[in-house]
Amino acid sequence: MAEQSTRDLAPRRSGRAVRVAALAGTAALTVALVSACSSGGGDGHTVNNPAAAKPASVLGASVPDRIVIPDIKVDAPLDTVGLDAQGVMQEPDFAKPKDAAWYKDGPTPGEKGAAAVVGHMDTPQEPEAVFYNLKKLKKDEKIEIHRDDGSTAVFAVDAVDTFKKDRFPTDKVYGDTHGKAELRVITCGGNLTKDRHWDANVVVFAHLVGQE
Repeated sequence: MAEQSTRDLAPRRSGRAVRVAALAGTAALTVALVSACSSGGGDGHTVNNPAAAKPASVLGASVPDRIVIPDIKVDAPLDTVGLDAQGVMQEPDFAKPKDAAWYKDGPTPGEKGAAAVVGHMDTPQEPEAVFYNLKKLKKDEKIEIHRDDGSTAVFAVDAVDTFKKDRFPTDKVYGDTHGKAELRVITCGGNLTKDRHWDANVVVFAHLVGQE
């Protein structure tokens, strides 16, 4: 059970929050994701292989309302998070550890650019939160995002990486997707520091392969 929570779902750059940057002609994001990550157990791992599935055409904008990841038994509502007064992404609701959250100031999943979904790995009240098993995803496994227009955007996993917070590759995670619709699913990971903070982030990279 967790002793203490942190606001460290993703890193800050040079000790400061990285603000959202709109890149001309892209929907790329550069943000510092800040959320509550409680202490717990387990380490992240890296799987870095390109997915074989061919990218699909991008979709129009539609607010996402659910994320389904069959291979790790995730079927969760999607809340929304934005930026706080300091320009830092808000944390997902601690009272809903089994929910995930879409970053509403970025692309909707299926649109051109890197859409972001975040969620807890654990919380003080819930040792196995929505993305507890996120690091177990493998290349080509599917992520479904159910959208408000009735469509489901289907993504294939390209890679699962664990990044130390002090070396978080912002450009790689949120940079130009070259016109493709991509998805980033992010939670805490790595190891616990002495002050009970996770020292890394688990990031799933995926690209759109179709819709249902």
